[in-house]
Amino acid sequence: MRYNRLLLCCLFLGLVGCGGGGSENTLEVYPVSGTVTVDGEAVQGVSVTFFPEGTTKGNGGFGATDASGQFTLKDRDQRDGVAEGTYRVLLTRLVKPDGSPIGGEEMAADVGAVNQLPDIYNDPKGSPLTATVGQTNEPFKFEIKGKK
Repeated sequence: MRYNRLLLCCLFLGLVGCGGGGSENTLEVYPVSGTVTVDGEAVQGVSVTFFPEGTTKGNGGFGATDASGQFTLKDRDQRDGVAEGTYRVLLTRLVKPDGSPIGGEEMAADVGAVNQLPDIYNDPKGSPLTATVGQTNEPFKFEIKGKK
């Protein structure tokens, strides 16, 4: 099950990153930033994905937390922000099986990466985290429990 969700996340990120221009790149995007804490602590390397829901147009966005737990999102065209709408928020933190970080030259699949966060936060249909993006946005705060 955990492996299937890891593959789903990788597939989604691949889809976000590929494809040609289309009408999506004509949508106006709005800056999105925020913080992620796990068990009350800022954690570096959490992948943050905004997955469009319902009638939300565009392809969502992605980013990663820095050492202070802060992130900013970019859309698939590397523009700062995402289109207006409602999003399911997905969080993952891939590490090596021993818990050490994945090096810059290493591929997650090659090192047998595992998601350190509970699987529910990486489920496009079941993640309890949502966000609504508009023309003006306060920084989002996602506070999760990390115990699996």
